[in-house]
Amino acid sequence: DACAAEHFPRTDPVVIMLAQHRGRVLLGRQHGWPQGRYSALAGFVEPGETIEEAVARETFEEAGVRVRAVRYVMSQPWPFPSSLMIACYAEAEDDALRLDPTEIEAAFWCDADGVRAALAGDPDAPFLAPPPMAVAWHLLDHWLGEVVTAGASA
Repeated sequence: DACAAEHFPRTDPVVIMLAQHRGRVLLGRQHGWPQGRYSALAGFVEPGETIEEAVARETFEEAGVRVRAVRYVMSQPWPFPSSLMIACYAEAEDDALRLDPTEIEAAFWCDADGVRAALAGDPDAPFLAPPPMAVAWHLLDHWLGEVVTAGASA
C-alpha cells in the first residue's frame, strides 16, 4: 500500500548581497576559506523577516555597514543543504567597516577592475573569486555588466 501523503521538503532562504558604495562592492572572507577567497556577504533569512530586512541585518552584523535600497537580482537553488540563495544589491550609507570577527575574517571594498580581474582568474587580482557555479560569481558578473553599461568609473 503506497503512502498517499504529500511531502513538502524544507527549503531555507539565504540572502547573498553586494553592498555598493561609489563604484565599489563589499566582499567578505569567511574563516576556513582558501587563501585569498572573498565573496558576497550572505546569511539566513530569519522567521518573519523580509528579504530586505535580512540583507540589511546581515550586512550590518557581519561588516557594520548600514544599507538601503535593496534590490533583488537573481536566485539559485542549493540542494545541499536545501537552501534557496536570493541574490541582491544594496546601497551602503558609507564605506566604514566594523567587522564582527565571529562572523567574517576580513572584508574590503573592491572596484570594477578588481572584480573583472578576479572573475577572469587573473593571478594578480585582489582576490580569488567564488567558483563560476556559485550565485556569488554570477552576482559579481552581473554587477560588473551594470557598471560597464552605466559607464561608472572603476
